Amino acid sequence: MTEALPFTSALVTGASSGIGEAMVEVLGEAGIRTVVVARRVDRLDELAARFDCVEVLAADLTDPRGLAAVVARVSDSAVPIDLVVNNAGFGTSGDLHELDADRLDREVQLNIAALTRISHAALAAMVPRGRGYLLNVSSVASFQPAPKLAVYAATKAYVTSLTESLHEEVR
Repeated sequence: MTEALPFTSALVTGASSGIGEAMVEVLGEAGIRTVVVARRVDRLDELAARFDCVEVLAADLTDPRGLAAVVARVSDSAVPIDLVVNNAGFGTSGDLHELDADRLDREVQLNIAALTRISHAALAAMVPRGRGYLLNVSSVASFQPAPKLAVYAATKAYVTSLTESLHEEVR
């Protein structure tokens, strides 16, 4: 099946559940060499046990060391990544003034700053090679205000805008 796909390797953030886990399952069933990134190493190890082609990279993308490890792996020209899936993210719900400000900072760090840094590393590696794919996972919440999900919707609006801009830059 890999001959039908335009890439031979991938890196997926937020791979321990939800959309990220589903992406890894599709890639794993296709035999695509895939680096799986998340904080929950036990969940990543389960994926690696199911698919021989999975490489585990446990990292908290809100921690500078975890983010640096992922950027280094994306940038590694000895073992290039053809597809980067920026899927890691979370949302906080409630009235902004009642929410934990530190949690909101982590939400912005993960949903915006980490995604931007990984996107930069991916394109810096892919553009000179003349090939590669970057998939940034956003949300329909990016298209409208979302009371009680204000920070989440705002971060996803950033993801949508950045991704559309990058698409035009590199097409």
